[in-house]
Amino acid sequence: MSMVEPSGAERRAHPRMPAARKIYIVDDPRSWKCSLLDIAERGARLSTAGITPPPDRFIFVDAGGRRVHLAEVVWRSSVEAGVQFLETGRIGPRAGGAAGALDIARRFAATLPA
Repeated sequence: MSMVEPSGAERRAHPRMPAARKIYIVDDPRSWKCSLLDIAERGARLSTAGITPPPDRFIFVDAGGRRVHLAEVVWRSSVEAGVQFLETGRIGPRAGGAAGALDIARRFAATLPA
């Protein structure tokens, strides 16, 4: 999905930076690895090829970026999804795999408004 105007101007409020790292999608009690393709201040693009597609809203644990986000899917294709970050928090340098991502997500979720 393109976010470029017919004039060639970018429509995004924040530029996307390429990223080639693994993140975790957490939909408690499930947690699974996903590929991050690019990221911006308020959103990201994920590769969903070969994985269970994310639910409409989930927690996104980015140990490499040391962030955790409450994310909402804003568009999908058969192999990618674009998400918007609704809330963001900082985390330490290690997630500890899927179990660590689930723990981080649960602690983050406990801080979110009801």
